[in-house]
Parts: sequence; structure tokens; C-alpha cells
Amino acid sequence: MMPRIAFAYSLTASLLVAPLGMAEEYDFEVEIGYSSVDFESSQTITTDGGVIFNSSEIDTDELRLSGTWFFKGLSDEKGPRSRAALTDRASSARLGYSQTDRTFASFLSNTDPAFPFPPIDTRIESDDDAFAVDIRYINRNSGWIGSAGLLTSDATVGAPVSSSFDATGWRLGFGKYVSQNTTLELAISGVDVDGGSDTSGIGVTFEHLGDLTGHWQYAVDLAYNRINPDAGSDVDTWRAALALYPNKDIEFGLALEDVSGDLVSGNNLGVEGFASWFVRPNVRLAARYRVDDVDYQGNAVIGGAPTAGDADQDSFGVSATVRF
Repeated sequence: MMPRIAFAYSLTASLLVAPLGMAEEYDFEVEIGYSSVDFESSQTITTDGGVIFNSSEIDTDELRLSGTWFFKGLSDEKGPRSRAALTDRASSARLGYSQTDRTFASFLSNTDPAFPFPPIDTRIESDDDAFAVDIRYINRNSGWIGSAGLLTSDATVGAPVSSSFDATGWRLGFGKYVSQNTTLELAISGVDVDGGSDTSGIGVTFEHLGDLTGHWQYAVDLAYNRINPDAGSDVDTWRAALALYPNKDIEFGLALEDVSGDLVSGNNLGVEGFASWFVRPNVRLAARYRVDDVDYQGNAVIGGAPTAGDADQDSFGVSATVRF
């Protein structure tokens, strides 16, 4: 059965050209990004009469464009430019579009006469267009936070499957600044898939910006999310990230993410390195690279037969952002 893996990453294909200035007050932000994910797996089942071998590969490319309106303004005077929305308690409305192309290839062969079938070589291509709207309101005096989001997605799967389906999602959240540059938020969400399995979710996020020696600052991001599909068991995701800022313009850090649940075949651990640089006060370039240790047991199971499985996944992303 074809494995179903969801990926959501942002990256950049080109740098937007716009009038650039030294102002530290902004109303709008535009981001363009590109990302690529490569998943490879193999499985070998040794039976009494031979060997059954199965391999698969999933290549995913995503292009994303988004625009954000800070309807009460955005100032980057109070800390790292990458964390301006946090330090300025900026309210915003965001509109985003993403296009995802995915290619799934698999190969199955067998030398055991007890399971007679010829080699099977399959290739399936799919594409997905998604639109998202997010609104985030922050009361700068009290520190209370409210957020809401809507998502619509249209996916098409090519031959030999030849099908399409739509999905719509929603999200509601609230939170509060527990200190000057520290937030704690809770969100609930749901996704309705046309003709498929619906899901619901709940998540908690924590963000903190602090000072180190000299001009250095640091940020800690913690998140937990549980997805509950109508068909299948829960999927739990834990994420922790640490970012360092030697000055207002430069950011670099490391993130760890653990995903567990029956739908992901056990525990999957991802390690990600990321960095960004404001080459001008309102122009940001960012890049990231991630490697996942995937606990993979394969697509086929024969009771009692020794099975060996291996999987590798890596991804990278680049993005460019302009504020004005």
C-alpha cells in the first residue's frame, strides 16, 4: 500500500525585487519559497523458498507564495528582525498559495515460487494546489492572542489511479503573552477530505526570546500536536528548536522533531539546521536542511518471515522575504 506522508515546508526560488529602504516600520510582507523532500525505502522478506524485495521512492517539490498585512503595523526595533512579530506584538492577516508536485515510484520482485507474480514497477504522479487564509490578533496592552485560519486544497492523482479529491480545513487558537517576549498558545483544528478520512487536531506552542552575554540573543520554540484521524490511531508530534542571534540581522539554529503513531510506522526523528540573513533591513534570505531517521518496516508483511527494512528522508528549503 502506498505510504502517505504529509510535508509542509516553505522555501524560495527567487528574490523578489521591490523598493528597499531603511525604515523600521512596515505594513506588508511578501514571501516566496521552494522546498524539496526525498524519501527512499526498501524492504526484504526472506521466506523458505526465496526473497521478496520491495522498494519505493517519493519525491516532493513545493512552491509557495504568501502575503501578510500587519494591520497595526510592524516594528523591528525591539529585537532580532526575524522575531519582529513577537517583540512588536503585531496583528496580521495572511493569504497564502502553494503548489505541490509529488512522484511516487515502487518496485516489487519475488523469487519464492510459493508467491508467484512477475516484477511490478509502478509510477504515480500527483499535484496539489492549496490556498490558506490566517488572521492573528494581539492586544498589545493585555497580551491576549486570538487566531483563526481556513485552508482549501485540490489534489489530482495521475494514472494508474486517476482520481482527484478536495479537502477543507479550519483552525482556531488563543493564547497570551506570559512575559514581555514569551507566548503560550493553544489551537484546535479539523480537516474534511471529500471521500476520504477526516481528521481533528489539538496543539500547544511556546515561544520565548531572551538575552545572552553581549549583543547575543536566543529564542526557544516548543510545540506539541496531536492529530486524530477518523480511520487509524493518533499521531503525536513533538518539536523543539533553539535559535541564536549574534545581531539583529543573522539567525541560525537547530530543531528536533519526533513523530510517533501507527500511521508513521513507529517513531520518526527529524534533525533540522536553519539560518537566515537580512541582507537589507527589509530583505531576508533563509535556508534549511533536514534529515529524518524513519522507523520503516515496509509495505508487505508475511507472518513468521524475517523482514528487514530501511528508509531515508532528507529535505531542504530556501526562501526570500521582503517587507515594505
